[in-house]
Amino acid sequence: MENYAGLLKEVDGDLLNPKRFMIVTLLYALGPMSLRELRRALGLTWGDLDSNVRRLAEKGYVKLWRGLGSGPRVLEVKIGLTELGEAEYEKLVAKLRKLLESVEKKRA
Repeated sequence: MENYAGLLKEVDGDLLNPKRFMIVTLLYALGPMSLRELRRALGLTWGDLDSNVRRLAEKGYVKLWRGLGSGPRVLEVKIGLTELGEAEYEKLVAKLRKLLESVEKKRA
């Protein structure tokens, strides 16, 4: 039996957290956005969003800044991936693909 856990050992486990994975995936796919837009898109509470964004920022995967908002908000907090965040996300996706291919081969 193949050691599937070994395929993911080089990946940061913080990115495997489902909520953080959703945050990083959305930022990777759509680019920078406001925290308000991110929270609405993912259906997270402010508390969930805050704690997970803080963890990602501590790791250097996301950056936060104030930018012009839309509607009645003059300034909003924006979020985007850093170069490190993009690189780690791409590494995670590659490892997940390899894991899935391995599982599919075993089932075939």
